[in-house]
Amino acid sequence: MRAFKVFIACVVLLSGAGAWAQLFQAPDLVITAVRLDPAFPAPGSSVQIVATIANQGTRTTNDVFAVEFKADRFQIGIRFLADLAPGQSLEIPVVWEAKPGETVFRITVDPFKTISELDETNNSFYQIVNATVHEFTGADLVVRRLRVEPESPLAGEQTRLVATVANVGYGPALFVPVGFYVDGEQLAVQTLSERLPAGQEVTVALPWAAEVGEKVLRAKADPNGELFELDEANNAWTDYFEFAPPPNRCAQIVSLEFASTSLVLLEEMTSLPTSDLVALFIPAIRRQMERDYEGVNVRFYLRQPTGIFSTVFFSPENRSPILGLAPLDFGNLRKDDRGFVFVGSFHANRGLRLAPPELLAILFAKVASHELGHMLGLGHNPNGGIMNAQAEINPYLVQNAKFRPEDLEYLKRILPLDCR
Repeated sequence: MRAFKVFIACVVLLSGAGAWAQLFQAPDLVITAVRLDPAFPAPGSSVQIVATIANQGTRTTNDVFAVEFKADRFQIGIRFLADLAPGQSLEIPVVWEAKPGETVFRITVDPFKTISELDETNNSFYQIVNATVHEFTGADLVVRRLRVEPESPLAGEQTRLVATVANVGYGPALFVPVGFYVDGEQLAVQTLSERLPAGQEVTVALPWAAEVGEKVLRAKADPNGELFELDEANNAWTDYFEFAPPPNRCAQIVSLEFASTSLVLLEEMTSLPTSDLVALFIPAIRRQMERDYEGVNVRFYLRQPTGIFSTVFFSPENRSPILGLAPLDFGNLRKDDRGFVFVGSFHANRGLRLAPPELLAILFAKVASHELGHMLGLGHNPNGGIMNAQAEINPYLVQNAKFRPEDLEYLKRILPLDCR
């Protein structure tokens, strides 16, 4: 019996080695460079975007593949190529009419996955481009720190969000605008009209009433793309803060967890870079769930909490038409249930990629609130609302969905804010 087991193990290892040998003989498509002409466009001007596509693999591409250009959510060009040999590169141009402010370009080679590659994770390129009437001065604004004054305030206490902004470029910033955000929502843009010379820094503050629980606070210099900068991708600082009072012993703690592969799918759906998904999109999901559960003793976390907690896991699985799954725990007898939202099921619906990211965040939140409702003991409600048995995937229709009064009454009864 031992000899038989050893033989099987050897077969697995040899098969694995053969598979690896085959994997090393494949194309690998990447975007090695992107240039704009003009590099600093004015609003309404015609801009040529040239992407350099290279095959860094060991074999020629054996099928037709695409190169897709997007400006924010919208496709501005697509080109089809074939027979790109190892070490070969091509320049692919498209023309775009510059719109005012900040635009995030996403260029993807082989978006339809027609080519089997050595590395499928290096096919996309992001670049932030500003179009403005202001001149290029060589400025480069960065946020070096974001703090709350006073430290550790109680929820409801008046505070200040204070951002330290520096100019790390070689020329002056003509003015300093800074946007402040809480859980993905912009509070305000504070603008200092004074010039900020190269090598200097300044503090920008915004009054704010602290909100209870964990919050994702963000400050971003030049949030509307009004200034040309040396680097448009280094303008933001994001941090997690938690404001008292802490959850009481009767509270239901809920962790929202995202698989790394789910973030890849969300990138493709929203055309947002990972940094914006983490700082803006995912916190917006949590913020909407807090609104859905207003008046119910539930505390949501994006970082893993301590103690006993339930989890809503955002899985990359595609189980269409199922959008989520969770156990029905009537009375909320368990405090560590685990439910699922299937990001892959959303990703499979290509029509959702036309919806604004802010509405997509609400749609994900409504499905997550539905699954959490099951984990807290709610069944499907034939009268509709968040616990509607028939999932609605149109973000324009579900953005105002709420728990029906009878469902909300049950939730408040089993999880009252006053712990007794």
